[in-house]
Parts: sequence; C-alpha cells; structure tokens
Amino acid sequence: MRNTRGIGRAALLIAALLSIVGPTTTACLPAKIAVKAVARGAPAVAPFFGEALGLATNLPVDGPPALGGGVHKGDRPGLYGGSRNGQSCDKAKLGAFLEDPANRKKAVRWAEVQGIGRQEIGGFLKKLTPVLLRNDTLVKNHDYKKGRAVPFEALLEAGIAVLVDLNGRPVVQCSCGNPLGAFEHDVDSAEVEFKGGNRKWKSYDRDKVVKVEPTDDGEEVEKYELVDVQEEDAGLERPAGSDGAEDTPLTVDPGVGPDGPDDGHVDVPDVTGLSLEEARRILESQGLAVETTEQPSDTVGPGTVLGQSPATGDQVPAESTVTLTVAAAPSTADPTTDPPSEQPASPSTPSAATGDDTTETADPVGEVGETPPAAPYAGGADS
Repeated sequence: MRNTRGIGRAALLIAALLSIVGPTTTACLPAKIAVKAVARGAPAVAPFFGEALGLATNLPVDGPPALGGGVHKGDRPGLYGGSRNGQSCDKAKLGAFLEDPANRKKAVRWAEVQGIGRQEIGGFLKKLTPVLLRNDTLVKNHDYKKGRAVPFEALLEAGIAVLVDLNGRPVVQCSCGNPLGAFEHDVDSAEVEFKGGNRKWKSYDRDKVVKVEPTDDGEEVEKYELVDVQEEDAGLERPAGSDGAEDTPLTVDPGVGPDGPDDGHVDVPDVTGLSLEEARRILESQGLAVETTEQPSDTVGPGTVLGQSPATGDQVPAESTVTLTVAAAPSTADPTTDPPSEQPASPSTPSAATGDDTTETADPVGEVGETPPAAPYAGGADS
C-alpha cells in the first residue's frame, strides 16, 4: 500500500513539473504560419474573376530577388517594377466587371475585403496604381468560394502584377482580381507550401522574402519610382493612380541608386522573438556582424532575442554590426547562502564627539589637560 502511494505521489509531482516547464518551453519557439505559394502564371483554384477576363500581364523578373528580405515601406524607390510596353493591370476592365449587375455578389464581397461599400468601388480603383512585384511578397490573399471571400496567407512570386493603394500596399492581384490584405505576421514565421501548379520557382530564396508596410504616418505617395523590368539600368516615374500612360523616364535606375540594394547597403531583417542561434544565422547571411547584450526576462526563455539595434527595415552599410538584446539565463547564485560577515572593527580608545564634528580622545576624568584633585586624607592628625 505504501509503495502505491509513493508511485502516485511521484506521478503527481511529474505532472506538476510538466505543467510548469511545458508552456515555458513552447513559448520559446517562434510560431510558424502556413503560407501558400502563388507562382506567376499559375491559374488560381477559386479566383474572384476568371483568368480569361485578361485583367493583367505578369512579366518575368530575371535574376535573383531585387532587394534584401524583411519589411519595406510601400514608397521605397525600386521596390516595384513597371514596363513602358503595355499595361500590367487593366483597371477599366476590372471596374466594368465589378459594376456589372450580374457580378453584384462578388463585388459586394470584394468591397468588404477592401473596407469600402460597393458603391465606392469606382472611386477606390481610380486611386490605385499598377506595378510589378520585384521580390517574392507576403500578403493575405482571398479566394471566392460559395459566395464568400475566403482569406489565406500567400507568397506572390516576383513578376506578378498588382494594384497598390496610395500608401504603397498591394491590394489587388491583377490576373485573378483577388483582393489582398496585409500579412500580419513576422516574415520569418512564414512556412511556405509549394503545391500543385505552384511549384517552387528557381529564384525562390527564403531570406529574400518581403512584406510591404504602408508609408510612415499614412503619408500618401504622389509618384512611384519603378525599375523598368524590360530595359536594363532604366527607371520609370509613375504618378499615383495612373495606368502607366503618364510614365516618365528616370535618369537613375531606382533599383541601384542611393536607396537601392546594389549600393553596398543592407536592409536589417526582423529577428526579435527568435533564438540567438537563428537570429545570428539570418543576420550573417545578409553580411551583417552580430554583438549581444543580456537582459533579464520573465516572459521568454533564455537566449531569446528581445530587441535589436539598428531596427527592422533600417538600411545600413554591408558588414555593419547589429546589437541583439538577449534574454539572460536565470542567476545561479544560492539565495540561502549567508552573505560574508563584515570584519570587526579593531579595538581603539573610545572617542568623544566635539562640537565641530571631529573627535577627541576622551579623558576619564575632567577636561583634557586638567589635573585630577588629590584624594582626601583618611588618617588622624599627629599629636
């Protein structure tokens, strides 16, 4: 009977320990997000609009990904590409389809994703700008199934034509008309799945995947500086909301100018929340050096990156150093150990305080220098 009780107590103790250690260990691992690859030219399974509608022209983007991976602002020069030879996205045809009464249900769902009413679609489209992705780009895509807009995380291959809003954010995949939203997770959390016709493309590089954030403070873009994907070392300036007919040539290719990727600068990727080992691998793959500093943390496990400097998305010279603040391991000091005792003061003659905050040696009798009185005579008088 005693042995049974002992086993039961041991089992309860192990369960209690697992309940404490388990969540902590799991919390240290970055969560992975399933992302569906969408290859250029691959037909969508459940598009909002049929490919036969001919809304867009996707173009190949030769060579390796244009920019470093991570987060980029939507107004960055060279982030997007364009072409002088024809439209990459036909806004007029898209608007006509959405305004057709026969497509009312689709139009309502499409507008809901964009956060507008169906009657606002025409004005919304006028402000959008057609561009070509130059990096594989993370978005929240939407299929149309059973009368509903069904969201899914997606990676769009470079060369896919999209419409961007006035803050530079992709909001429509042109070839299928699917409305797009923001990828709301860290870039490094994406676990890309290549299935069916969306086989892994040759230029895919997980360290060069990007997501686009709106311009700072919601400032609207007036003109986009695009790389001409069909003319080597050439650029285009495209007014926001135009369809490409008003493009003007740029004297400097924005893909290799002061803000471009080939000027010896690197975009700092986001490594917060990752383990130090993984963060170091990512940063060093971008040609950056790593230094660390430790900080106590009660919320994450030891070795987890709490912060970084320079910040995510900052552009720094190649071989720059990124300082990572890492959660420190718990202290190994034994709190039950008694602190070392102080050394006893050496014996000395007692001191007496004086009025001017100094001390003098105390005289056992009277003031300093004063002769003590003679003791009284205890004997009788001579007779």
